[in-house]
Amino acid sequence: MDEKEIIQQLLTLFYLFQKRNKQSHDGMKFRDLMILHAILQCQQKGRPLKMNDISDHFKVTPAAVSQVIKIFEEKGWIERVTPAHDRRSTYLQATEEAQLQMKQRYQQVQENLLSFLTSLGDEDAQALARILQKAVAYYQEREHSHTTKKGEPIC
Repeated sequence: MDEKEIIQQLLTLFYLFQKRNKQSHDGMKFRDLMILHAILQCQQKGRPLKMNDISDHFKVTPAAVSQVIKIFEEKGWIERVTPAHDRRSTYLQATEEAQLQMKQRYQQVQENLLSFLTSLGDEDAQALARILQKAVAYYQEREHSHTTKKGEPIC
């Protein structure tokens, strides 16, 4: 296969993979799941997040983050907290319900991924992880001008 054929095959596969993974996990987009995970992770480390932290880290618009947070608030998963010492800042705080929801969804994602990796077999699963690590490193190098890189810890 020549380079043009490989490129076309990869573009098609990336499209199909992205299309499949835009589907929701129990009514929740994967991106939203990752945002909730980041909020919970930072909260456990004692570092509250602002909405612009999420926008910068995930490289999504502030409007998109606002929309996700609004849905989380309606579900009772997130509360906006304004500290008394700094009324200009608003932080996000996850509720116990958010922790429970995250635990359930994360377990489902792990089970799905384990099923996929088992179908690949050990050698192909390790090769996939190695190739994806190279891909992430390559694109992070290309984006070195950004202070917050996708794939790095948010807090």
